[in-house]
Amino acid sequence: MTEKYAIINQVAGHLTNVVLWDGDTATWQPPDGTSAVRLADIDLSSLPATPAAETAHVTVEEHLKSVGLSGDRQPTLLYLRQSLAAAGKTCAELDAVESYLQQLLAMFAADQAPRNDWPKPTISFESAVQAAMNALNS
Repeated sequence: MTEKYAIINQVAGHLTNVVLWDGDTATWQPPDGTSAVRLADIDLSSLPATPAAETAHVTVEEHLKSVGLSGDRQPTLLYLRQSLAAAGKTCAELDAVESYLQQLLAMFAADQAPRNDWPKPTISFESAVQAAMNALNS
């Protein structure tokens, strides 16, 4: 008779899946690192929460591309900074993007290895460019 089985991670103890199975280990076995327990025999609320999936480690260049601040956009930011300086104007949004890039540079200088905890920018490239152009045109 087919029943519902909870597939439990043997290390952390959390639920990884629920399957319909007849319990015959000759025809199927739970994946390595897990065990199968009849769903009726366990209290799901007593199991630990499933850990959050770890994000992939990426280089600073890959991270910058993923947040829309890849190297090919940085000359635009520099041009806008120079234009604002020449006009005697400032732009808080451009300052925020530059501060973010400096933060990443400091993190990269301290450890060049790929990582999964790069901070997210507080403002997008597009918003910074728009704000800088508005400042220049005011």
